[in-house]
Amino acid sequence: MTTVDKITELIAAMLTESHGIAAIQRGDVVELPELSLRVKVDKPIWHHEDRLVQLPIGIGDPEWSALAWDQAVGVAGEDTPPLAQALLAWVHHVLPLFIALRDADNPLAHPVFRMATKDAAGAETELLAAPVMMRMFGRPGPSFQQVLADDPPSLLVAERLLRDTELTGQPTWLYTMSGMAEGEAVKDVTVNNVSATEDFPGFDAVLDWGDASGTVKSWVVLRRRV
Repeated sequence: MTTVDKITELIAAMLTESHGIAAIQRGDVVELPELSLRVKVDKPIWHHEDRLVQLPIGIGDPEWSALAWDQAVGVAGEDTPPLAQALLAWVHHVLPLFIALRDADNPLAHPVFRMATKDAAGAETELLAAPVMMRMFGRPGPSFQQVLADDPPSLLVAERLLRDTELTGQPTWLYTMSGMAEGEAVKDVTVNNVSATEDFPGFDAVLDWGDASGTVKSWVVLRRRV
């Protein structure tokens, strides 16, 4: 099995060599000194005879009260090995949001969607959304792709959160995951590392899965504008 140190070595090399981001690896942590960010990796969790892996990865400013944690997933049977899949998914669907907070001109931040808005106290706020990550098997309903492009579930959750919450000086992060497997729905809303699924009933009702199965996951970061 690949050790945590090897994974962080790979992250540091990937960021430095492929994306031109200064990265220093120290054990289970990768420091990004020019961006004042830290990446931390926990031990991979393997399932189904090592055909599926969950890779816990956290990112954030060392001065924040916590890192933003994700469970990046990789599945055997595709062109890329599961652990590499999980890393690439995180680099392209989570990392860009936090790069965008510090360096909007960085190429990794270019796919991030930005919108000016306000929180519950009326404070000027910026919403940043990463590209939606999708695994799809079969044919979803005809509106599925358009809904994901125009109004993904993560934005609906973010909008409700802004109506009810006064943001602090630390960014607020959230992700939503919607899945369908053998006709059974799987749902997850996590805000600042805390499960909040029950607080957002119907957040993914706009998705018409049709005969398809799979997962849709997307990340959003909210911050007060200064």
